[in-house]
Amino acid sequence: MDILSMKTTNDSHALDKKDGKKIMLGHIKHLLNFAAMSKILAYIILLTGILLVTSCSNFNKVVKKGTPEEKLTAAEAYFNKGDYYHALQLYEELIVLYRGNQKIKDIYYHYAYSYYNEKDYELASYHFKYFARTFPNDSKAEEALYLSAMSKYHLSPQFNLDQTSTKNAISDFQVFINQYPESERVNDANKMIDELRKKLVQKDYEIARLYYHTEFYKSAISALEQHVKDYPSTPYAEECLFIIIKANYDYAKKSILSKQAERYNSTIAAYNNYFAKYPEGKYSKDAMRIMRSAKAKLNSIDNK
Repeated sequence: MDILSMKTTNDSHALDKKDGKKIMLGHIKHLLNFAAMSKILAYIILLTGILLVTSCSNFNKVVKKGTPEEKLTAAEAYFNKGDYYHALQLYEELIVLYRGNQKIKDIYYHYAYSYYNEKDYELASYHFKYFARTFPNDSKAEEALYLSAMSKYHLSPQFNLDQTSTKNAISDFQVFINQYPESERVNDANKMIDELRKKLVQKDYEIARLYYHTEFYKSAISALEQHVKDYPSTPYAEECLFIIIKANYDYAKKSILSKQAERYNSTIAAYNNYFAKYPEGKYSKDAMRIMRSAKAKLNSIDNK
C-alpha cells in the first residue's frame, strides 16, 4: 500500500470516529431530554393525582360534614368552573335543605342547568319545565321554559328514526311562543320549529315512497296523496304526484283484467293532476310517456 492510500485510509477512520462520536452524543442528548421530559410528565401526573385526591377529599368532607351554607358555596364553585357532576350531587341535597327558602330558586335553576350542560336532556327538560311552572313570576322563568324546549330539540333524532321527541319539541316551542309572544327568543323558537318540521315532512315522505318501492301500490297512492294534503309546502310535492302516476300504472298492470280499465283511467287522471300543476316539470316527459302507455292499454282492453 502506498503512502497516499495509507493517508486516505487513516483520514477515513478519523472521520468515522468523529461521526460515531457525534451520533453517540446525539443519542445521549436524546436520552437525557427524554429522561427530563419523563420526569416532567411524571411530576404532572403526580401533581394531577394529588389534586384529584385532594379535590375528592374536600368534596367528601363537604358532603359528609359541611353545613348547608358550605355545601351551597361548594356547589356554586363546582358549577362556575364547569364541574357539573359534583355540582349535581350537592344540588340534589341542597334542594331538600333549602326547600321553602328564597335561595331555592337559584339552586333549582342551576340544578336544571347542570343536567343541560351534562347533556342529560331528558332530565334537563323536566326540571326546566318544573322551574317555569313552579316560579312563573321569576325573571328566569322565560329562559327556563325555552331551555326545556331546547332540551327536547337536542333529543330529536335523525329523520329515519322515531320522531316522538321531535313532535314533543315542536309542541314545547309552541307553548313557549304562546306564553311569551313578545320574547326576543320567539324568532329562534320559530326557526327550531321549521327545522324540526322538515324532519317530520321527510320522514312522512320516505314512508310513502317506501310503500311504492315495496309494491304496496294502493297504500303508496293513499300515503302520497295524504302527504301533499298534510304538507302543502312540502319540497317533495312534484315527486309525490309523479310517483302517484307510476303507482297507478303499475297497480293497473298487475291487476286482474276486470280491474285494469279502472286503474289505467286513474293513471290518466293522476297525469292530468300532475300536468295541471307542473306543465313543465322535471318529470313531465316520463309522466307523458306513462300516460300514453296507459291510453294504449285501455284501447287494447276495449278491443278485447
